[in-house]
Amino acid sequence: MTTILDLPVHPLAVHAPVVFVPLLVLFGLAYLFVPPLRRRVGWACAALTLIAPAAAFGAIWSGQQLADHLYPGGWPEAVQEHHDLGYRLLWILVGLAPVWWLFAALDRGRRAAAARDGDAPAGADEDGSAPVSTDAAASGRKVVMLILGIVALALLALAAWTVFQSGDTGASMVWGDTAGS
Repeated sequence: MTTILDLPVHPLAVHAPVVFVPLLVLFGLAYLFVPPLRRRVGWACAALTLIAPAAAFGAIWSGQQLADHLYPGGWPEAVQEHHDLGYRLLWILVGLAPVWWLFAALDRGRRAAAARDGDAPAGADEDGSAPVSTDAAASGRKVVMLILGIVALALLALAAWTVFQSGDTGASMVWGDTAGS
């Protein structure tokens, strides 16, 4: 079992996903629902889509070592449930990463097209209608971004709930029911 200063790594490692997953959720919600903030929080979200799964994997890896050390004959049901929630969180975060990066790439394309259209002369066309956008993919991009945004929102909500459940089961194993004391 890996230790740091004679402490198992798992109690230290679990703090990383407990911090990075909620940060990903908060920055992700800001990114999805407040488009003017996207340029400011985009890189933080991108980094967190990579850091959060790595943190979850580190917590799972160290937790398996600790559980194998404490329960060499087999894990109790509570430990197995905690382990399964950790893996569920990892796969949610792994699934979120490509969805997030594709959404961000489409948003970047949308902003680039808007910047190009901003350089075009304003006003109406010859027939008096509104000016035509030079972005041929605008309507398709909006639909795909809407779908990806809904999927990303669902995955963010699942990640938030799963990190809470995983933390709750771990804390219950360590601290028990202290509410009645």
